Amino acid sequence: MSDASTAAALDDGSADYDAPEWLSLEDGEAIQWVGQPTTLRLVGTVVAGVVTIPLLIGIFILLALPFQYLQIDHTDYVVTNRSLYVKTGILSTNIESVDLDRIQNTEFTQSFWGTRLGFGTIEISTAGSGGADITFDDVEDARSVREELTRVQRAFAEGGGRASGGTGGSGGRRAASEEQLDELVAELRATREALERVEATLRDREGTAPDRTDGTAGRRDGNH
Repeated sequence: MSDASTAAALDDGSADYDAPEWLSLEDGEAIQWVGQPTTLRLVGTVVAGVVTIPLLIGIFILLALPFQYLQIDHTDYVVTNRSLYVKTGILSTNIESVDLDRIQNTEFTQSFWGTRLGFGTIEISTAGSGGADITFDDVEDARSVREELTRVQRAFAEGGGRASGGTGGSGGRRAASEEQLDELVAELRATREALERVEATLRDREGTAPDRTDGTAGRRDGNH
């Protein structure tokens, strides 16, 4: 997808992305944005390596470039209508995720090279966390990506915590919990009514039982 089409998709929220093979979507979960760190982040490494070649350190810096490129190529960022995902790892795969309803704050930062080349980092934090829970590092047009994230959060909140197009996610779990609570209340009410009927039946039996107290007392007096 070209930069122009990506910007247009971000503006109207109509981006159509294929799910990465590593991501399993729930029913009703739809991808809103997919990205990677930009290779422009390597510019700073190249410049530092070239400048320090006379010190021999630059050679080692430049030799690390292929590994840094592999890191970029094996990193994916995904935003769905329910969660955020970050996939990293070259030889192994590590996947982190945060549900939209847990996001408390997002921060946008730019490095020296990011300011000049047009990329930045988005840090996403949840309530009670000491720092960023998930980070989208060195993303092109990071301001637009952050705006897209805000739009997705707003749509999620306006849907009452239910992602549009489905009933899963945290909203579905809350609905299920409410149904379970209603069932429990109904069962307790039925149990209470049954106990009240048993108690009423016992009272009725006590009220209709013959009073044998006087007769018993008379027989005792006659014996004496």
